[in-house]
Formats: sequence, structure tokens, C-alpha cells
Amino acid sequence: MRLHTPIPHTPAAFERSHIRGRVRPHVTQATLASLALLAILFIEQGVSNGIIVVTIASSTATVFVVPHSIASSPQRVIGGHVVSVLVGLALWGGLYFVTGGNANTASNMQIDIFGAAAVGLSVLVMATTNTEHPPAAGTAFGIIVAGLSFTFIAFILSAVVILSIVRYLLRDRLQNLL
Repeated sequence: MRLHTPIPHTPAAFERSHIRGRVRPHVTQATLASLALLAILFIEQGVSNGIIVVTIASSTATVFVVPHSIASSPQRVIGGHVVSVLVGLALWGGLYFVTGGNANTASNMQIDIFGAAAVGLSVLVMATTNTEHPPAAGTAFGIIVAGLSFTFIAFILSAVVILSIVRYLLRDRLQNLL
């Protein structure tokens, strides 16, 4: 009777992984995702708010992991972020009204409530307008948490356009990794 099993040369998780035998496209597309995000950040210098950059990083991951998915189509990537910007602006206006004209004085609870409502409303509007792109919900949340900034909005909108152009140019070379 064996008390232990020998340690294999390759980890068991890798043996069961869908990446086995297809390492090159995974490494290539991960590198392209990094380069695309880096290019966006270089082009859009001056935007350093983490919550806003995270939404674009999430969209970048979606576009490069499942480039032929409906969630990676320009209609969904651009449309989802546009919807979320509009929802974020509307709810930021509500927060501005509730705080008596100074959203910077909003309490953490008010920001949490409006941020959560922004995500929920973004999901609803994206679903009804056929622009579902899950990472885009973070854009509405980011507008509430980071505050109204047209620089952030311009960053988001230009970044998703750049990301969609990169996906379009590379579409024949990319493959779904899942």
C-alpha cells in the first residue's frame, strides 16, 4: 500500500489545465494585453486613479482572453462603457443633489449606496441596450467613488476606442483562450 504519491515533474493543475499544449497563444495574447494597456496608459498620461484604470485593465483582459466573444465586440466594449459613464454621471448628479451641492462632502455610506446603485443601474441599462460588458460596470462605480472628472471620462472613452481598434486590427491573429 502506498502512503504517498510521487511528485510529478509537471504540477497536477497544469496537467488538467486547458493551456497544456497551447502555451504559445496564451503567452502571446497575455503579452499583447500588457502592451495594449501600456500603450493606452502612455497615450493617456496623467490618469493615475486606480479605480478608473482597473476598469480598462479588466476590459483589456476580456478582449485578449476571449477576443471572439460577444463581450469583446466593439458594440459591447464601447457601448458598455458609454452606458456606464452616463449612468455614473446621472447618479453622481444625484449624490451632488443629496449632499446639498458638494459631493466632496458625501459620507462613506452615501458613496457606498450611490456606487452600488450605479453598478446595478449600469447592468440593467447595458442589458436593455444590448451593450453588456461586465468590466464596464466598474466605470459607473469609479465615477461615484473618484468624483466627477472629465479627464477620467475622456480617458475611459478614448481607451475603449483604442482597445477596440487594437482588437479589430489583431482579430485574425487572436483566439479565444477559454
